Amino acid sequence: MQAFEKKAIEKQAIGKRAIDKESYVHGAQIAERFSAAAHSYQDHNQLQRLSAASLLSEFTAKGHLLDIGAGPGTDFSAYHYAHQSEHNSEHGSIQNPPTTVFAVDIALGMLHKLKQTYPDYHGVCADAECLPFVDGCIDVIYSNLALQWCADFPAAVAEMARVLKPNGECHLSLVAQGSLNQLAELGLRVNDFSTLEALKAAFKLDTWQFLEVQLIPMTVYFDTLKALLYSIKGVGASVKSASATHSASSISLANSISLDSSTIQSAGEVAGAIAASEPALRLRGRQDWQAMQAKAESLRVPQGLPLTYQIVQIRARRGM
Repeated sequence: MQAFEKKAIEKQAIGKRAIDKESYVHGAQIAERFSAAAHSYQDHNQLQRLSAASLLSEFTAKGHLLDIGAGPGTDFSAYHYAHQSEHNSEHGSIQNPPTTVFAVDIALGMLHKLKQTYPDYHGVCADAECLPFVDGCIDVIYSNLALQWCADFPAAVAEMARVLKPNGECHLSLVAQGSLNQLAELGLRVNDFSTLEALKAAFKLDTWQFLEVQLIPMTVYFDTLKALLYSIKGVGASVKSASATHSASSISLANSISLDSSTIQSAGEVAGAIAASEPALRLRGRQDWQAMQAKAESLRVPQGLPLTYQIVQIRARRGM
């Protein structure tokens, strides 16, 4: 197994496309934000837990398992392939080999956090669009709410096809178009996410067989607007799209000196990061912040302030 890991990691230049400059810059920005969020991630990952529970409900961990965008790690211990092989030797039935987890993340800070909980996992700092593994070495791929940040999702799908063994499966969840509508109602502009159709189109039918594709609305609830905003920033997801600029679209709270400093930081950084390239709402002080809070309260339901995501789940099998 050590030989496999060493071979997989060292052959980074073989059989893969070069990452262009724009993708490299985009990836570097994402790596920085997610590394910074590594210590707060598990305090704000309500959506990630909800999505993982759904994705893992039909997932089997076996052989060489690749977790793309692993974050602080997923416990696969309850999902191992436990059935005995039909092949019997003179000593009785033979168990399938244990699962080995390769945890890939673009953010080194996340991998440091992962190693504290899962020391047996093989952490690999790499981009999903340029996986450092040889062809046909992975049995199953898992990725929960990570691949929507790829600058070139079809390239990531091509890389998954390359590293999977024939008949290997991928189980993915991604944030899709139509997410975060409540933020738009508050006057904020959000990143554009891909449609279900665009995500499906990345899977070439001569290479992949779809097992299941679903669009699942998932709503998480918060006691306060500040907590809602931190649910985005706290997991590192407050990332501009590759085409967004740091222009007047960023929401400034620089003049809000009378506000609580932590509230200024959470509202300003998150809102600025999710703003699109066109001018959006500008918060200039306590009055604007209170107006936004009032709008948020108009959305409150018995469970709390809602934030709804459209989650695409894709389960697909690599062809022969």
